[in-house]
Amino acid sequence: MDITFQKAKNGEETALAGNFFLHSNYAPIKEAERFVENLNIPYTPSIIIITETALSYVTLFLKKKFPTARLGVIRYSSAFNEYNSNFDFVLNYYEHNNFEAYLETIFTEEELLTVFFYPWTPSSKAFAQTDKIVWTSIKAAMERSKTLLITRQYFEKKWFLNSCTFIKGLSTAAQLKVPQDKNVLIISSGPSLKAFLPAIIENQNKFFIICLSSAISLCLKNSIIPDICMTTDGGYWASEHLKKLYNNKIPLAMPAEAYIKKSLLSELPILPLDYGDGISNKILKAAGIPTLRAVRNGTVSGTALLFALNYFTGDVYFCGLDLAAQKGFQHTQPNELELNSRLKDNRINNQCTRLTRSELTNGSLDIYKQWFINNPVKLENRNVFRLINKDSKKNSLGWIEDLELSSFEKEILKLKAEKKSLFNSSQVFTNIKAALKYIRDLNNEELLKKQLFPLDFVKLSHNPGDKETKEKIENEWQLIKDKAENILNENI
Repeated sequence: MDITFQKAKNGEETALAGNFFLHSNYAPIKEAERFVENLNIPYTPSIIIITETALSYVTLFLKKKFPTARLGVIRYSSAFNEYNSNFDFVLNYYEHNNFEAYLETIFTEEELLTVFFYPWTPSSKAFAQTDKIVWTSIKAAMERSKTLLITRQYFEKKWFLNSCTFIKGLSTAAQLKVPQDKNVLIISSGPSLKAFLPAIIENQNKFFIICLSSAISLCLKNSIIPDICMTTDGGYWASEHLKKLYNNKIPLAMPAEAYIKKSLLSELPILPLDYGDGISNKILKAAGIPTLRAVRNGTVSGTALLFALNYFTGDVYFCGLDLAAQKGFQHTQPNELELNSRLKDNRINNQCTRLTRSELTNGSLDIYKQWFINNPVKLENRNVFRLINKDSKKNSLGWIEDLELSSFEKEILKLKAEKKSLFNSSQVFTNIKAALKYIRDLNNEELLKKQLFPLDFVKLSHNPGDKETKEKIENEWQLIKDKAENILNENI
């Protein structure tokens, strides 16, 4: 669309997009002042974003009326870039194919839900199609942020208590010597894994093998001995996959937030992972536990891939990463959760009904698939492969190259067999008193509460006088704090 600049009747500059005036043709600055005067925000926003303000006359008045807010603009056209200087930040719509995803990378969930978005109406009319896309993206990003905060508020409490259990029960720490010049095989449990099992069994000594929690049973059943297992899930049921490790003392990489039974935690050599954020990071530091940095991800598969790329310099082969619903079993068997589910099958609610239902619940798989596609890693002299045959393949992961079994077998011939332990294990001396002190410190309480109750604090930012929400936070915090202290004080 053609953008033209001209003088308004009072001599001030104005602009047109096609035939649409983006500012008054009589008094543009006065128009901007009235716009801000009539802008009533029912809460004190930390960030105000106006969509396509063109010549940006509104910035002066917005800064006077909302002096503590950061001010941003979403640009629809590069023609107005020279009018960006009074904004704290600028988001250019025209530079991004997926504007919703872009917003989610720029702002946290809490920030998105406390941003005040508002349109500059003349631009909404002049750039109608772009404006519709942008506002649809804003709405979708905010809805997703709300959903994520609801999920986080539920799981943050579990992660906090899991972290306390972790530092209390950790006995032996496994330390990985990094970086390592080795090829890595990551084993997940998707049905496509089955075709590759014979080749993996025969050539397992040519890889550093990371076995994800859902694949532990099938690996051990097939005499595949991983170098390390990995779990990141904070839920109770995820720990069912770890049961086979009672009799197989394979090192387990896990963040403090993940759930593991105390009896197993005290027996296994554990490689503590630290995401570098959240309560678990603070407690691990306070307790003096040595860790290896990892990247938080919605799926253990993503954390494992980035772990392999960060600490190994060879190629990475990923097996069982279907990320699509399949007919029948969704995992290569045996699988601990399937074994547990069978115990509840009966004539009415039978295995066939259960498996058919599981074929339809693939929403989370689509989310994980998009993460792999949208997060390409810059690779130098190395590759990331997904091992999958055509008959199992239902999607593409973009930058990750797919290898069929025949191609994988040719790749294996180039690799040398070498199997040696890359770990040192040592007893852990955890400073429980320091961890307790961190939790009890009044200066930390507000930070801990904001971490545990993110949605409630967003609610308070919109209505600071909400006594009911404040009381809810205080009551629940005291209960969680007491549980944490009881865990850490046990047998002291």
